[in-house]
Amino acid sequence: MASNLGLDVAFSVANASSTAAAEQVPLIAVTSTTEKRKSPPPDTPENIHTRSLVILSFWIVVISVGLPLWWITTAIYRAPLPLKEMQSWADGRACRAEFPLLIDVEAPSLPDPENLLKTVQHALDDANDFSAHHLRLRLSTNASRSSPEEEGEIVAATLRLTPGPAGSPHSYNLAPSSRVIDLFYSPSYSPSTGLSAFVAGTLREVFAEEQQMISYLLASSTPSPSPAPSCSTSNGNNGVGKVSTADITRKMSRIVRYSPTYHLTFSLFTATGLPSSWDVEHAISEYLQPLLDALGGISTFTVDSQIQFYASLSSSVVPTWAPGPEGDEGNGQWVLKKEDLSSFINSAEWPLVSITSYPTINFIIYIPSKEQSPLVISDSATNAFLLPQWGGVMVLNPNSGHSNEERTSHLSKEALKPALDLFAAQLLALLGAPTHPSSLPIRLDSLTRQRSAELLVSASSTLGSLYRLTLALPSISIPSSVSASVASTLSSLKNSCRELKNGRFGGEGGALEEGKNAAFQAERAFFEKSMVGQVYFPEEHKVAVYLPLMGPIGVPLILGAGKEIARLVRVWKAQRGGTMPGQL
Repeated sequence: MASNLGLDVAFSVANASSTAAAEQVPLIAVTSTTEKRKSPPPDTPENIHTRSLVILSFWIVVISVGLPLWWITTAIYRAPLPLKEMQSWADGRACRAEFPLLIDVEAPSLPDPENLLKTVQHALDDANDFSAHHLRLRLSTNASRSSPEEEGEIVAATLRLTPGPAGSPHSYNLAPSSRVIDLFYSPSYSPSTGLSAFVAGTLREVFAEEQQMISYLLASSTPSPSPAPSCSTSNGNNGVGKVSTADITRKMSRIVRYSPTYHLTFSLFTATGLPSSWDVEHAISEYLQPLLDALGGISTFTVDSQIQFYASLSSSVVPTWAPGPEGDEGNGQWVLKKEDLSSFINSAEWPLVSITSYPTINFIIYIPSKEQSPLVISDSATNAFLLPQWGGVMVLNPNSGHSNEERTSHLSKEALKPALDLFAAQLLALLGAPTHPSSLPIRLDSLTRQRSAELLVSASSTLGSLYRLTLALPSISIPSSVSASVASTLSSLKNSCRELKNGRFGGEGGALEEGKNAAFQAERAFFEKSMVGQVYFPEEHKVAVYLPLMGPIGVPLILGAGKEIARLVRVWKAQRGGTMPGQL
């Protein structure tokens, strides 16, 4: 029984194996038939020709229409600029600035004034180590015979020589409101008395600070053809004082940048609710307006005022109590140290923000509370201090000679006079007027020449910045307005340089007016709106702009052209090898 069962199982396995082997043959045959059916039929010559024409037409449209349209719409317009001339002005090679100062000499009592003038002129030329700024003497009797080039030249000062009292040495006097230098020489005049040396030393002393400030301006910006004067405390053996380099640097650092218009803000900050009013309008009109009118040829001014009650000092400013002398400790005073002055202005609470488009100069009168009065600044005779390029501050303690009501409720015009006189001096310092000599007209003339030099340097420097920007960013567009502004700047710079050499510094068409236009046009060209935005647009950003646009269009065109070129290469090889194209 068992043997029969084993035979049946073996027979079943053999039948299954033979059946599986028989079924494998048709499966292989079906698979090979399916593969033969999937191979595409060969392209007809008409299809190949049509596909080639389609690809060619796309490329013709792209090359003949797309590329020219893209080139025209994305072309960068660069107006032509005189780059070499701009570089020449920036390097200081286009103009050698000169400041000739004409001095009229009146000497009716001298026996031989022309000989004295020649001697003084030689002494001035020999002692001058900054040839761009020089004095030129002219005898007043020869003024009527001046050349046509000198008709518009401004006389910087008039030197009047008169004999002094018997036995007196040489001396001079210069009034605060005059350009006339009255020089009194010894009655025992002779060539051996050293009058020529005294006259030369006097003139150098009057214009020494102006010369050094102009030299500092020219030397600190571009290489100057003429050497800058050495700054020391004396000039050889002539005893003419000079300002040190540190003093000149300190003075230049506090000067407000030049502007055709300044805004003056006068503020009264009181620690209490009194005084509640002040006669600032009449005080400015009487004590300060004459100075503003005199400065009108250099810059114009707008004025406003404000009162702030309960104005507290910064938390970091803590006055210290200094008792009076022994036996009178009650008459002490509160003292502000110099370290406290830098944080005296309470910017968080004091309204000192200006919305004008031109620079603002602030002048503050601070009245302390009764508990902190009198409040004085340590080692200050004026009880005031100057903030460089910002303004001035004065601490005003009410006059104890007035009644309490007068002193605390209203500040009269007379009570404001010391403050406004001090603010006038601070305004001149902020504008850059020399501190010497005492004559205000001569100081204002010096300020005119100094501002002319500053504008000349500023416009030339801006042209240099525009020149470097143009070369650094070749893809930046330059509109025609920039080219016009550059042309106007160069024209004004040439005119300013010419007027400086001719001694015409102020007035209409003078060096200062031409310098104003040059600086304005140069900044207008450099800060052109369409150019400023492109300065901050790197070249890498173009990839982010073009890739999403060109990718979907360019990839199919390039792949299609590549396949067509490959087919043509195969046809060409087949023709060379004798194979029919249809066989490929």
